[in-house]
Amino acid sequence: MGAGSINAAGIVAWLADLDLEHYAPAFIEADIDTDVLPYLTDADLKELGVTSLGHRRKIMAASAPSVPETQVEDPIGERLYLTVVFCDLVNSTRLAFEQGAERFSELLSDFYQGVEQAVTPYGGHIAQYHGDGVLVYFGYPDPLEDAAPRGVESACSIISSVTKLHTPDGEPLAVRIGVASGPVVVNDQHPELVSNSGRAYGVVVNLAARLQAEADSNSVVLSDTTATLLGDQFELRPLGLRLLKGIETPCRLYQVRDQKAPDTSRQLPWMTSNGAFINHDDELKKLSEQWIKVQNGGFALTTVAGEHGIGKSRMISEFLKQHHLGQGAARRIVCQPQGSHIPFYTFRQLLAQDQEAGQNQASEILLALDEIAISPQAERHQRRARVISDLVDYLTGLETKPRVLWVDDLHWADPSTLEVLRTLALSSPTGLMLIISARDTGMDRQYSTVQNAISIILVPLDDHHTHAIVQDFLGNIPGGDQFIDALVQRAEGMPIFAEELSREIRAQLSETDRHDGSVEPEQAIPSSLQQSLQARIRRLKAARPLMRLAAVCGRESPVPLLRDLWSGPDRIETALNELVDSGLADLQIGVGPDQENCLIIRHQMLLDCAYDTILSRDRIVLHNDVIAAMEQRADQGRDLEPSVMANQLERAQRPQEAATQWVQAGRNAALQSADAEAVALYRRALSLIPSIPKDQKNWTKQFEADTLLALYPAVIGAEGYRSADISVMNRIRGLITQTGGEQRVFSSMFFRWIDILAHGDIDVGHDFALNLSDIANQEPTGLHQMLLHRMVGTTHMLRGEFDNALWHLDRFISNYRADIHADLMRPFGATDNHATVMSCFSAIRAITGTQDEANRAIDAALLAAEQTGLAHTMCHTLTFGAALPSALRRDWDAVSNFRDRLHKISSERDLAFWAIFDRMLTGFLEIAEGTHKPGFAKSEECFNTLRDNDFLFLFPTFRTARALAELETPDGPTEDLAALEQTLSLGERWMLVYFKELREQAL
Repeated sequence: MGAGSINAAGIVAWLADLDLEHYAPAFIEADIDTDVLPYLTDADLKELGVTSLGHRRKIMAASAPSVPETQVEDPIGERLYLTVVFCDLVNSTRLAFEQGAERFSELLSDFYQGVEQAVTPYGGHIAQYHGDGVLVYFGYPDPLEDAAPRGVESACSIISSVTKLHTPDGEPLAVRIGVASGPVVVNDQHPELVSNSGRAYGVVVNLAARLQAEADSNSVVLSDTTATLLGDQFELRPLGLRLLKGIETPCRLYQVRDQKAPDTSRQLPWMTSNGAFINHDDELKKLSEQWIKVQNGGFALTTVAGEHGIGKSRMISEFLKQHHLGQGAARRIVCQPQGSHIPFYTFRQLLAQDQEAGQNQASEILLALDEIAISPQAERHQRRARVISDLVDYLTGLETKPRVLWVDDLHWADPSTLEVLRTLALSSPTGLMLIISARDTGMDRQYSTVQNAISIILVPLDDHHTHAIVQDFLGNIPGGDQFIDALVQRAEGMPIFAEELSREIRAQLSETDRHDGSVEPEQAIPSSLQQSLQARIRRLKAARPLMRLAAVCGRESPVPLLRDLWSGPDRIETALNELVDSGLADLQIGVGPDQENCLIIRHQMLLDCAYDTILSRDRIVLHNDVIAAMEQRADQGRDLEPSVMANQLERAQRPQEAATQWVQAGRNAALQSADAEAVALYRRALSLIPSIPKDQKNWTKQFEADTLLALYPAVIGAEGYRSADISVMNRIRGLITQTGGEQRVFSSMFFRWIDILAHGDIDVGHDFALNLSDIANQEPTGLHQMLLHRMVGTTHMLRGEFDNALWHLDRFISNYRADIHADLMRPFGATDNHATVMSCFSAIRAITGTQDEANRAIDAALLAAEQTGLAHTMCHTLTFGAALPSALRRDWDAVSNFRDRLHKISSERDLAFWAIFDRMLTGFLEIAEGTHKPGFAKSEECFNTLRDNDFLFLFPTFRTARALAELETPDGPTEDLAALEQTLSLGERWMLVYFKELREQAL
């Protein structure tokens, strides 16, 4: 309650509200009214006869000025990361007895002032006075990016300040200090509880008080979280594990020494949770079975995946603890986000630490890493390979006893680190258990071929196990039972949520004896970086609500969308300007009438930090608001990106709608030949299937079938054929039986085969086609078998296996009936399949047959193409079934004729793709006619254009044709025949028959 809202006549009532009305006569006699109240000091109150220290603090707290109404209020229940300092006067009970009430009161006042003078320069906020103790916040209400170091510096300053104070007898005062850092819920809606700001609730507040009890006189004790945040700024002495009052499991503590730490490479011990370890018995059993294999002289790899806060590190640490695997038998390497794009970053940090510890091999590898970048280009690949080998040897070590190497947070690892780990895993060193943990649940695919490899994916706990965690914290707390069910629902199966929510309620119940559940539970913060990032965000005023909206909308948010959602107290333009000026975001101005201005948050971590402060129940509401606004914009004609909508729907817990949108996003990516992106999007859709309601079983089955059909071609393009052969193909076969759709399956496979050939992967395309036999045979009309003969015959031909090629192509021709098959085959490819097969015949006859046989085959192919009436088919046949076979026979007049016909069609129909081959053939003709230089340049330009468009089909073949054109010139071929022959041997081996003649002419 602010004094400014009370008139002078109300001073009696104001004091009565504090149960201090007996001081009213003294206040009235001294002319103290409500205008003067905010300026009263501790000394002033003493003069007024307020001898009780507690009464003076109550009056000063209640009389503090109210926060101006124009200030942007923090959201109710906002979750922040604070550093809390609790300092306690040593021997206060004895001093109170020896000094008497009045002297002790003055002594305590001096102590308070000394603490205040010490913490104020560091940005600390004195939150409460607990008798002979002081509670100080760092990071709230004033945001601090380096709250933990400031808190510890201030603690050291408190000792220096307090030890200068003495009792009237000359005895110096002493103090004990505890410092803890972690998540709290801050709520500024209860001004009656504390002045000037909100109050922080959470285990961290209690922990700081418990830590000071562990400190020696004039010393500072830290929690492990605070120690982690300090880095190398202080010299710390580990105190080991201590049992603290009110905390059932031991806590790892550290004591601050005076001097700064010279050793910047020292690793802090692994962080452990204070809560009970619940569930994951099956996972621990799997880890133990892996360890037995290692103890028996083998190698074992375990990947552990799951979202942040799911308990990966806790579970692995529990395994190590159960098997008594300390630092001598186990080593943990943590990948850092700042190194995700720096080669070998993770191992550089490890090697630097070992180098300072005197390990010569570490120094040698570090030197070799530095030499890679400065070595000649030709040597870099070899040096890199050698460094990777050395790192593998180093990680394997010379130890023969069983050991554990744990690589944590693999999602932050750079590609070079990943390569080292894959190499290490594939080498399967005896006696080593490799544990890799990350958020990515798909990382196990990278190690699918590794010996003794298993994958553990952690999922949220069920209500039963979540209840056990909450019960462990609140079961013995009076009034705690009434909160358990609510906390289980809020925790949503996340162990860290359950622990932190329970700690917060337990702290409030213990300190205030209030059991009304009025304080909002807290939720997890992702990392120690949260403290500094939150400080940057919390410095915003008008823009804080906008940052909250951006966290929900996404890193790049259209300004009109934000305007539709805006409900802040200021104009959104004011918030936009502040956010941009702060350096947290950029405003991208749209160019043209169809492009909107866009707010872009500069770093994803900033966005994640802002998002994590929002309670889970509020997130769902906000995401649904965004979905409604986006749908309204779509109705107004704005493009709606499926992946953006899918992300919103998924976070709004609408999995069925989200999965449909993820698939649409995957199809869009596939249309752009973005196979890797398409694979990720399709898999994202498939991952939502377990979340779809059980009553949608039929829909789910059809959806999975359709999505896998779309996934298979994309996964081949992104990861190679064999990466999908077993898992995806077998699943597709099973779904074909349940849902039908053989036509869709084979059509999808056919187009993927065409794409493989377009990229010049002849042998891959051949193996791909051979593996489609089972699918083709399931189609009863024989259509798919005919198309498979066309596919296999084509690749046999390109590989130079002409007898096999003719057998398959003959099977196609013998079964083909135009009146039956022409329309049925139209969905399979952009060109007519019959005409394409006839083109294959003409090419084979040009190589193996007589001139007459070749001419008849060319005429037959052209006739088949003409009968279709399709421009693309005609251009395809003129190029591959007529001009190319003629060039291989060095019949340049025929080539000229076919080139002219191709030119006419491509020009009239504006077919840019076929215009490239028109120009290429023109270059060949110019070379054959003696104008070598312009002809060569013209054809080379065409090769480059095709390469730029990622079309490599028959690339080596056409280069061979150009070399044959050069045989007509006096100087012969200028092509690098050795390189061309090597390229042909990798796929298009049918051209190798011409190399004897080409080499002789070149000589």
